[in-house]
Amino acid sequence: EPFTTFYLNLQEGKFDHANRTFHSIPVSWQNCQRDSSDVKELIPEFFSLPEMFTNCNHYKLGRTEDGLKVDDVILPKWAQTPEDFIRINRAALESEFVSCHLHHWIDLIFGYKQR
Repeated sequence: EPFTTFYLNLQEGKFDHANRTFHSIPVSWQNCQRDSSDVKELIPEFFSLPEMFTNCNHYKLGRTEDGLKVDDVILPKWAQTPEDFIRINRAALESEFVSCHLHHWIDLIFGYKQR
């Protein structure tokens, strides 16, 4: 809360279809790699809020078309817990590699490399 209440108010009191619900980081990554129209941005919470990956209120979010129960967000194999995921993501964001290449991202999002 309060985001669930806001979401349900926008969606006429129902959760969206399970296939359209963010439920798996590996699946989202695969989809972005395969489909150039599937564009995602990592919101700041991916680097600071492990609670966003846990269905702590046990909402019934449904099942995907292949029968997978949507509950806690499925993390990549390299992250054992949501806290671990946040720690590793933050370390990557603060790495020397990102510092050296951040200007490329800025050009892509705001500059001359935009489509």
